[in-house]
Amino acid sequence: MAPDPAALLAAIVDSSDDAIISKDLNGAITSWNKSAERLFGYAADEAIGQSITILIPADRLDEEAEILRRLRSGERIDHFETIRRRKDGTSREISLTISPVRDASGNVVGASKIARDITDIRQSQRARLLLSAIVDSSDDAIISKDLNGVITSWNSGAERLFGYTAEEVIGKSVTLLMPPERVHEEPEILGRLQNGARVDHFETVRRRKDGTLLEISLTISPIRDLNGKVIGASKIARDITERRRNEARIRRANQDLEQFAFSASHDLQEPLRTLKIYSELLGARYADKLDGQALEFLDFLRSGATRMEMLVRDLLAYTHAINSNAAANEIADASDVFEDVCEGMAGPIAETGAMITSEALPAVQMHRMHLQQLFQNLIGNAIKYRHVDRTPVIHITASRQGASWLFSVSDNGIGIAPEFKEKIFGLFKRLHTSEEYPGTGIGLAICQRIVDRYYGRIWVDSEVGHGSTFRFCVPR
Repeated sequence: MAPDPAALLAAIVDSSDDAIISKDLNGAITSWNKSAERLFGYAADEAIGQSITILIPADRLDEEAEILRRLRSGERIDHFETIRRRKDGTSREISLTISPVRDASGNVVGASKIARDITDIRQSQRARLLLSAIVDSSDDAIISKDLNGVITSWNSGAERLFGYTAEEVIGKSVTLLMPPERVHEEPEILGRLQNGARVDHFETVRRRKDGTLLEISLTISPIRDLNGKVIGASKIARDITERRRNEARIRRANQDLEQFAFSASHDLQEPLRTLKIYSELLGARYADKLDGQALEFLDFLRSGATRMEMLVRDLLAYTHAINSNAAANEIADASDVFEDVCEGMAGPIAETGAMITSEALPAVQMHRMHLQQLFQNLIGNAIKYRHVDRTPVIHITASRQGASWLFSVSDNGIGIAPEFKEKIFGLFKRLHTSEEYPGTGIGLAICQRIVDRYYGRIWVDSEVGHGSTFRFCVPR
C-alpha cells in the first residue's frame, strides 16, 4: 500500500533538525514542529494560536510587518538573519527562510517558516574574525607553515619585520628567511614539531628581504587537525636586535663600572690604611704629650677611617652584587650555605649568645655567593639590631610558592616602624646613627639588588619592639 503523501510530509517536517513553523497572514502560529519546541522552548500547544511576535524581541517587532507585507505580495524571503527570543528570555541568532503558502486558487493565505539556529556559527565566526584581527595587528611576525616548511600565512607584522608582502612569500619555503649557515635549523625545528613539541624563545638570526640580518626570538607551536594530528606550525617571531644591542651596551657599562669600583676601592683603601696607622702611632707615641681634646680628635680620625674602610668595602660588595655575571642556572644548597654563613659569623654569635636555627632548606637556582650574601646580611642585621633585654633568636624557613621558594628570616630584635619598611632597602638608608649601631646602610640594598637579579622580591613584616621577619622569593 502506497504511503499517504500528507503523512509522509508531516513525518519529514516533524523530524527536521530545523524549526518549521507556519502562520497566517495575521501572524498567528498555525503549526509548530518538534525542532521548534527544542529551539524556542515552547510546546506546540503553548505556541499554536499565539502571535509569532512572542518570539520577537521588542526592538525587532518592525521586522514582522515588513515580512508579512512581502509575503502578501507573494515574495519568498531567503536566509534572513535576525534575533529571536526563547521562552526563557534568552536570545538566539536565527537564519529564516520564509515562503508564502497559497490556497487552491493561488491566493497567499499564510507562510511557512524554516528557522535555523546560527548562534554558535556566528559566535565562532566572530571569534575567528577577532583572532584574525589580533594576529594581523600584532607587532610580532606571526607566520604559519606546513610540515614541509612552506609558508601558509603571513601577517602584517611579518611584512614589517621581514620586508616581504604576503603575496611574495606564501607558498615559498620558510628557508628564504634563513642565512645559509642557519638553514640546518629548519629540519631540526620540523622534527620537534612533528613529535608534537613546542619550541619556546628560540633565539637565532633571520634575514630580511633587503639582506640585512635580524636577531630573532621564535616561539613555534604545532598546528593539529580535528583528529589531533600535527599538520603544520604557527610561528611568532620577535625582533630582539635592539634588545641585544642594549644588553651589550649595559654589559660594557657594567664592566667599566665594576673596574672603576675595584680601582677606586684599592686607591681609597691605601690612604685610609695610612691614616689609621699613623693616627694609631701618633696616639701610642705621644699620648702623654697630648691633652684630652687632642686624644679625642685622634679617636675621631681612627673611627672615621674605619667607617670609610667599611663603606668602601660595602660599596665594592654592592657593585659586585649588581654586576656579577654569575650564572642564574647554578644550583645552590641553601642548607650548606646557611651552615657556612653561621661558621663565618661564629664571633658575633658567640659574643651575643645568639640562637640561630633553620628548618630543612632547599636547593635553589641561584649563585651560591648571592645566597650567601643574602643570609650574611639578614642574619648579621638580626644580630646587630638585637633587643637589649633579649638574647637574639633567629629562625630561617623556606616554603614553595608557585614557581618560587619563599625564604623567611625571623628575629626577636628591636623591630621596624611601618613607615620605614620600604626605605630600609635604599642605598645608604639608615634608621640609626653609627654610634648606636655600626654600619654603612648598604647591606639591605645589596639584598634588594641580588633578589632583583633573579626577578624575585624582598620585603619585611615587623612591629617596633617585637622583632622582624624578612622574606624574599627566588626561583625554584
